[in-house]
Amino acid sequence: MTSATRSVEDRLLALEDRQAIYQVVCGYGYSVDGCNADSVGNFYVEDGVYEVGDMPAWVGREAIAGITREAGHLKLVQAGCAHMSTLPFVVIDGDHAVATCHTMVPMRGEKGFFIGRLSASRIELARQADGRWKIVYRQNFMLDGKPEGPALLSRLRDGPNAERGSWQ
Repeated sequence: MTSATRSVEDRLLALEDRQAIYQVVCGYGYSVDGCNADSVGNFYVEDGVYEVGDMPAWVGREAIAGITREAGHLKLVQAGCAHMSTLPFVVIDGDHAVATCHTMVPMRGEKGFFIGRLSASRIELARQADGRWKIVYRQNFMLDGKPEGPALLSRLRDGPNAERGSWQ
């Protein structure tokens, strides 16, 4: 359906949904760098999953929120870092959506700042009963020359009902 055939209300809802999804994607970085466990956890559904290709998965809102208390994370924050996301490419299908973006962690070193991690990210979201969008599943792959990261990015137009893991 083109925007010319959709009602103004439908078009407004689509814009509001995109804006809300952008807030979730970027808000995670601010919350995790602020070590705000409640805020981090609030971006996820209760049984949400966060998978990073080179680390064990965090399963469940409490485990994901707990990232803010992990020694490795605290060391990064205390040394100077930022979890940043690029503006995501968003595909919405009813009450489900996917946001694809780059994520990076600039870090402070002896000679200034450098990019410590650069990843491809696919974030699956669902609209909740109160209308808010929350993360159901997030997958990151390092952009380190291995095929998983570019393969994940190549699926940016795949909607929320696409099979997980089909980038591998």
